Amino acid sequence: MPTLVVVHGPDHGKSFDINGSSLVIGRDPSCDVPLRDPGISRHHARLELKGDHYILIDLGSSNGTCVNGVRVAESSLRAGDQIRIGNTLIAMGAPESALLEHRGLPIRVDSEGRVDSSIMATTAASGDPHLAFAGGENLAEMRASLVGLAALYRIAEMLAHDYDIDRLLGGVMDMIFDVVDADRGFILLRDEHTGAMVPKALRYREELLEQIRREQTAEQTQPVAPETATPEKSNITVSRTIINYVMKRGEGVLSTNAMQDQRFEEGESVQDYGIRSAIAVPIKSRNEVLGIIHVDTHVSQGRFSPEDLKLMAAIGYQTGLAVENARLMATQVQQERLAAVGQAIASLSHYIKNILQGIQGGSHAVESGLTRIDVDAVSQGWEIVRRNLHRINSLVLDMLSYSRQAPPNLVKTSVNTVIQDVVELSLPGMREKKIALTTKLDPALPEISIDADGLHHACLNIINNAIEASPPLTGKVEVSTRLSPAGDEVFITVADNGPGIPPAEELKIFQAFYSTKGQKGTGLGLAAAKKIVEEHDGRIVVKSLPGKGAAFTIQLPRK
Repeated sequence: MPTLVVVHGPDHGKSFDINGSSLVIGRDPSCDVPLRDPGISRHHARLELKGDHYILIDLGSSNGTCVNGVRVAESSLRAGDQIRIGNTLIAMGAPESALLEHRGLPIRVDSEGRVDSSIMATTAASGDPHLAFAGGENLAEMRASLVGLAALYRIAEMLAHDYDIDRLLGGVMDMIFDVVDADRGFILLRDEHTGAMVPKALRYREELLEQIRREQTAEQTQPVAPETATPEKSNITVSRTIINYVMKRGEGVLSTNAMQDQRFEEGESVQDYGIRSAIAVPIKSRNEVLGIIHVDTHVSQGRFSPEDLKLMAAIGYQTGLAVENARLMATQVQQERLAAVGQAIASLSHYIKNILQGIQGGSHAVESGLTRIDVDAVSQGWEIVRRNLHRINSLVLDMLSYSRQAPPNLVKTSVNTVIQDVVELSLPGMREKKIALTTKLDPALPEISIDADGLHHACLNIINNAIEASPPLTGKVEVSTRLSPAGDEVFITVADNGPGIPPAEELKIFQAFYSTKGQKGTGLGLAAAKKIVEEHDGRIVVKSLPGKGAAFTIQLPRK
């Protein structure tokens, strides 16, 4: 059953089975193929079954209908053809073709025997790059071998440092075009979950790409963006028998579509696709074939040689190792993320549970006091509830500060004003522990561009940590501001006389969910403070001696 697959546009990814003798495509919901594109008419085009194939008829639409980049009033369709209506691009074909067209690349696998390919030479995928260049008989061949070997080492170096598969494979195609004289090339990679062959990278020789664009501009009455248009001449149609051969045997193939090959049962004759020389090699890791690299060229430009095939096979093997390495890295990163999420959930669960227990205990005291009309009991219970509400409010603010992606809202503000407000909010905690809190704010401190709310939250976290670290009755916390010696930074220092920070923990205290307070802390306070300061292009410096307290200095750029 033929299928229509939307490969570009508001309905990207949708597919429609063509089942019937007549179907209408349009924006009206009653259409057989309803699309949301505002550039499509309500009843834009109709598909009609004529014999064993479908005909596409434009229904007088406002923006017209294009098939393979050419505007038409009526056109016969076949598997792999592309229909553009409005800003929507639709591919027609069998399920295999639809999978390849899904990413919008003009690659079509021939399933009907129109492309009859012949294998001229094969080679096994090898991990030894030197085997690709052995046997040069003259100076020119040796020079070419050295160029190919150098290119292969450059590719291996690039693959070893990039773990983004799409970017990696795009780089491979760029490098291939530097060392192989090809017209066109693409990479298919097997999807890990579905097993489908998915196009990942596509390149044209620059002169051919310019020719395609010129022909497209001349043929089209309605311009279409070059990166989305795919006229018939720009389509890359490859033999399914070649792809099956490479995938099943794991061997590289040098082929041409000019002759028949007795090893292939499909295909009967050479069709009007032009005589091309092609190389298809497996992307292979150990004994598993992960995909295919395919390049081809018109014979008028020259033919590929067995040495080109060996080079491509070596590139395919190196690419396979890199793809496998990238997938392993992605799996490891995913596992680390899941572990971090689990750690975060466990940490927050314990902390929130403690807060809820405090609120529950305080509310019980309030209810008992109200029952007995005991004002003191109500006051004590409410104080417990208030304190725990403050804790959960701080937790939510820390989570928002740590996870937010928006840049800080920078406005010229007095840092001293922000610090004075933070100190006032910290006084209840200081009085509860009966410790001394002093300030030394430089009156000559200039205004600088800061996010006042963000800096307020960061300083509040650091000052509250200092108060918690200070010993009851004898504790001392000092908050000071000053200009740096060079005058290009503003320093905010919070010092306490607590137990200090062990050297082994100084590198961990800013990690999310790392806490030295046990179940009394979430480990988000300093992490959020560090993120806020770094968003200001600043940094936090910690100085501490065990048993002699700690000093946290926020350094903010003046400009």
